Amino acid sequence: MSSIRATVTASEAETRILIQASSGDVLIARLGPLENAQRYALRSLLEAIALWEQQRVDVVLFADDRSDWQRAGLLEALDVARELALLRVQLVPAEVRQRRQAKRLSGLGSFVHERHRLRLAAE
Repeated sequence: MSSIRATVTASEAETRILIQASSGDVLIARLGPLENAQRYALRSLLEAIALWEQQRVDVVLFADDRSDWQRAGLLEALDVARELALLRVQLVPAEVRQRRQAKRLSGLGSFVHERHRLRLAAE
C-alpha cells in the first residue's frame, strides 16, 4: 500500500479532498461541484500529487448515486483493474462511516468524514 492516501467526497454543492502521507496531512481542499470542473481536473490534481511525491496515490472516492465520476476522469481506473499508472482507485458508497484520525491541517472547516473514510479504506 502506498504511503500517500487521498479521499474525495463529491456532493451537489462541493468536492472535498483530503490527502495524507505517513507524516500527516499533505493537502485539504474544498472545491466547487465536480460537475462544474473540467473533465480531467481531479485526475490531474491527484496525478500531480503522485508526481510530486514520486509514488502512487491510493484514492478513495466516496459517492452517492448522483455523482458523475466519469466527469472526474477516473472511470478508467474503476473499469480497468482499478489502477492507473499513478493512482489506485477505490469507489465506496458515501454512507460508510469510520473512526477518527490524528494530526491535521486547519483552515477549511471540518474534514471529519473524509478522515474516517480514509481510515476505512486503509483497513
